[in-house]
Amino acid sequence: MEYEDVVRLTSEALTLCVIVSLPAVLVSAVVGLLVSFFQAITSLQDSSISQGIKLLAVAVVVMISAPWAGVTLLRYYENIMSAVFR
Repeated sequence: MEYEDVVRLTSEALTLCVIVSLPAVLVSAVVGLLVSFFQAITSLQDSSISQGIKLLAVAVVVMISAPWAGVTLLRYYENIMSAVFR
């Protein structure tokens, strides 16, 4: 395996980490903002409400996006193996 291959695969791995985690992070941010807005309007200041709702939303998004993430990671693994055994 050449040096260029290692640099390319490392760059792809870092990009893949961002892309695979993006749905959960975005949903957590949006749900957190919406719940915080609702709490500000209703004067509810309990942090466990926000954490519980975000946990539930992120769990649903992870279950929905798991097949896509698995296929994406499998394709990356196949790229690594083809580069190693070339």
